[in-house]
Order: sequence, then C-alpha cells, then structure tokens
Amino acid sequence: MIPVLYLIEHLRQGGSERYVSELARSAPRMGVDPHVGVFSAGGIFFDEVKSAGIPLTHFPIRSLYHPSTISTALALRRYIRTHGIRIVHSFQPNANILGTLIGRLSGARVVISRRNLPTFGCLGSLRLAFLQKWFTNPLAHRVLANSQAVLDATLKTEGFPEEKVVLIYNGLDTTRFAPVSDPRPFRASLGIHGEGIVFGVVSGFRPHKGVDVVIRAFAQIHKDLPGSILLLAGSGPERARLEALTQELGVTSSIRFLGVRPDMEAVYPAFDVFILCSQTEGFSNAILEAMGMGLPVVVSNVGGNTEMIEDGTSGYLVPPGDPLTLEKRLLWLARNPSLRQAMGVSARKWVERTNARDPVYQAFHDLYTGVLDG
Repeated sequence: MIPVLYLIEHLRQGGSERYVSELARSAPRMGVDPHVGVFSAGGIFFDEVKSAGIPLTHFPIRSLYHPSTISTALALRRYIRTHGIRIVHSFQPNANILGTLIGRLSGARVVISRRNLPTFGCLGSLRLAFLQKWFTNPLAHRVLANSQAVLDATLKTEGFPEEKVVLIYNGLDTTRFAPVSDPRPFRASLGIHGEGIVFGVVSGFRPHKGVDVVIRAFAQIHKDLPGSILLLAGSGPERARLEALTQELGVTSSIRFLGVRPDMEAVYPAFDVFILCSQTEGFSNAILEAMGMGLPVVVSNVGGNTEMIEDGTSGYLVPPGDPLTLEKRLLWLARNPSLRQAMGVSARKWVERTNARDPVYQAFHDLYTGVLDG
C-alpha cells in the first residue's frame, strides 16, 4: 500500500471537497494507504472522512503569508516523515503551493490538481497564480486534470510539459448513484405529493454558479406549469439574495431550499430534470451524479460540460446567463416525458462507459506507481 497524503484547504461543501472525501474512502481499492490533511477543520466531508476512520489532521493556516504558517509547515513536514508519506497529492491553490514545497523538502513525490479552468482556478488571486506558475509548478512531479478542457487550458496557460499532465475523470459510484423505478417515495420524503414536474439544482450558492438564472427561468415556466417545483440543494453566500429573488418573482412557495445534503442519492430521484448553469465549470460532480441517476441534464455550454453532454441526446447545452434559452429547453422537456426518459438512459450509459469506478481506480494506481517510478 502506498502512503498518500491528500492535502486540501477545507472539507466543507464543494465539488473538490466531496471528491477528496470519496478518493480517501476509496483509496484501498487503488493500493493506497490514505491520510488527509486540511487547513481548516470542520464541515460535512470532514465529518465523513473522520467517521470512516481515515487519519485526518488539521494543519491550521490563517493565511499563506502569515508568520504562523512556518510552524504549520514544520508540522506538515514532521507528519510526512513520521508516517512515511511517499506522495503528497494536493487540491486547491494554497494546498498546492504549500504541499508542493513541503512535500519536496520532505523527500516525498508531489501530485497537484487542476479541477477548474484557469480563469477561476486561482480564485481571482493573481498572487496565487504567480506563485504557482513560477515557483511551485516546476517542482510538481505530476499534474492531475479532471477533464480534457482543464488539461488543455492548463497546458496552454501554465506551461507544463505534456508528459507531466495526466487526465483522470472524477469517476462515480454507479451503484450508489443509480436510476430508481419509482420517484414517489423520494418526493414524499421532501414533502412533494403533487404530479407536477420537478426541476433540481445541486450547487454551491456563489455568483458564478448561475443559480439566479435558473430561478428566473423557472419563474417564467411556472406561469405555464403552475404545479412545477424547483428544488435547490446546496448553500453558500448567495443564499439570502436567492431567497429574496424568489420572493420578488412570486415563486417562493414553489421553490424549496434543501440545504447541504450528504445523502444526495436520496434527493436526485425526486428530480425530473437536473439543471446547472455555471459561468465556468471544469468537470462537475453534480452533473456526473445526476447523469448516473439516469436524469436528463440541462447545463451551460462551458468547460468540461461539453465533454459530458451530447447536446440533444443526453441533455441540452445552453448559453450561460441566458434564462430565455434555458426556459425553452426546460419547457420542452417538461412537455415530453418520453424524451426525458430517453435522455436519462443515454446519460446513464455515458457514465457507465467513461466514469465507472474500476477503470478510475486503476488509473489512479497507475498514476501513483508511475510517480514513484520516476
């Protein structure tokens, strides 16, 4: 078993956070002895990793540039050496920077991750982008991209040699996220008892996720389909503004805010159609899960979304920030249940063909053994 330290800034709600939790919990199938390190303790996936009995360590950081980071870096170095960590695999900019530096100083091999397009990958921080590109990127042994779009953008903007960058899709537990025959019990558990169509969004509530666009499109659809429901799973800094928008548009009673749900496999079956209209997207776990559940998806025509969806076959691609086009596609699906079913079948087949777990586990095993072999 290869001792690997997965290092991430935090394990609260988010796609990368969920991914690290799943990766750590699945690690033995990849021949990995997992360890997880975080800069900020707490959160839904922090609890998930802890409950799984995986070694989980808090390396507190107030700021990457704060003097206290020195003591944290020393603690990280001690941990790597004490536990014989052979690979540090980091996620998110601050973890990529510190993990690369301390990993190399400790004699470990280093894998860094790129899971967003460069316009969003450094969270708008030119300083972080500069540090990564010119100081820590050259020290990494491998770079993991989770979509072809992310890989291409990484090569173009960050100057990595092609042999360093590896593509591995996120992968999905296709047993956990699988189609169900009867959605009614799942809807009843959410307090939905009518026969109207149910649209669903699973997303962080942040400006670039475009949840407000979905609400505006739904408000128009609701005029034609008064029994329709919109479910919003997730949370974030935009929640209060989104709630105010539902009141402004007069659809508060038909939109449910579900909060963060650790049991999404019990939420997706309540949906008839999944929606995600981000302005930018690397490779969305939520889209992947929805497709695995056999749902038709309507998502923005950006980034890795175009690799996942065959427009008109497994779902629809729409321009980001365009509630009118979104409304038209959703209305068409609402009125054509046979099309929804056919798209859902196509979506599930794509997931089984490209993102089933066993090939992904093998790809990670090959990545880690290749890194150790030099």
